Amino acid sequence: MFLIKIPAFLNPTHSPEITHWFAIGEAMQGGSSMYIDIWDGMAPFSGVIYMVVTWLFGRSILSILLLGTVLTYFQAVIINNFSIKAKLFENNTYLPALIYILLTSTHPSFFTLSPSLMGLTMILLGLGKLLSHVEFRAKKDLHIIMIGLFLGSAPLFYLPLIFIIPISLVLLALFSNTALRRYLLLLFTSITPLSMAFFYYWIISDQPVYFINNFLSISYFDEYYSSIGWTQGLLNMGVGLFFIAIGLLSFGKQRRLNNYQIRVVQLFFVLGTLLMLTMLLEKPITSYSLVIFMPIATFFTVHLISLFKKKVFSLVLSLVLFALPPLLLWSISQHLLPEGKPAINNTIKNKYSSLVKGKRIMVLGSAKDLYTEAKLAGPFYDWGLSQSFFETLDYYDNLVYLQSHLGKSTPDIIIDLENNWPKISKRLPIIAAEYRQVQTNVWVRIE
Repeated sequence: MFLIKIPAFLNPTHSPEITHWFAIGEAMQGGSSMYIDIWDGMAPFSGVIYMVVTWLFGRSILSILLLGTVLTYFQAVIINNFSIKAKLFENNTYLPALIYILLTSTHPSFFTLSPSLMGLTMILLGLGKLLSHVEFRAKKDLHIIMIGLFLGSAPLFYLPLIFIIPISLVLLALFSNTALRRYLLLLFTSITPLSMAFFYYWIISDQPVYFINNFLSISYFDEYYSSIGWTQGLLNMGVGLFFIAIGLLSFGKQRRLNNYQIRVVQLFFVLGTLLMLTMLLEKPITSYSLVIFMPIATFFTVHLISLFKKKVFSLVLSLVLFALPPLLLWSISQHLLPEGKPAINNTIKNKYSSLVKGKRIMVLGSAKDLYTEAKLAGPFYDWGLSQSFFETLDYYDNLVYLQSHLGKSTPDIIIDLENNWPKISKRLPIIAAEYRQVQTNVWVRIE
């Protein structure tokens, strides 16, 4: 598992999303709370994880690659365990775990410690319970409760995974005879983790609107970075999609599947289709979010392998599965394959990067790339969430909030890309007197 990923470990690839995770993690080390002291849509559990990672390892990309690799190992164990318990395949083998490790090794984003990868762990735990329920037609409320709690915890790592809750209801309706009362129980338990998070942030801030606007608001999407697009998505998922397609086409020749296994095939097909549809609602679509399809690709690949009985075909398929991941990772690390679209404000990063390096900065505008080598000071990380605040500086509460955070965070440099500093200096002259302008749009704290 580790040897096959050596090309990625030797030459870790940086991405704008990694800058985002590190910036939030470092900011939380100072005691800042998500959504209240940091205006960003990162899920709360992920924020805590990155706080610990940056505290232990700093901004080490290798650390999140290694930790993500360890996490994919545990995910492979989960997949193998529920494959055996739920009797998904003709034979009980370690193939599901092996294939999952190989498929998640085809691109660095599939074994990077991303919010979507962490949330996928909860989904796999819930999926195992759901498959047991479908197989045994279990009449236990505890199964339903565990499914709900596992799936309901996934959005606390990565909010778009909230769609797995209605998807689980659809799967139960199509592939089990669950009573209506248990659907209501599943719905109630799945929203319990989100409800507990809501009340937690309400208690610590007495302002639940922060949690709603900065995390749960479905009317806002972070469009600072462009989606990877269909071409890049197909390249990243190429190996997985190939085996999904071939695996689906092979089922007509697999005569030994019993009725239950045929229903499981249908369940995974419906699951993959619904996940694809919900992916269209995600903005932006990142390469990290595609990891959700890896368990589905694993399922169909294992069925494809079981179809081949001749050694020559098994040998060819084995060579493909073992040769492709290191070859793809080497090509990506050497930048031989096309990459996603760059950040839209790359010119701003080049203009100010030498000035802000190693400093604690507050950016009033849309330029998250400036935090690549700088630390976040103040709450206004995501400009899409912050812009309306500066349009209402005449409100007394907003001025008190701004003065409090400028005094507490004391940024070394303030970069104003939206011409908001004149309004701030007019209303908060004592704070403004602590800074001097050194160039256009740049104010430096007076020592």
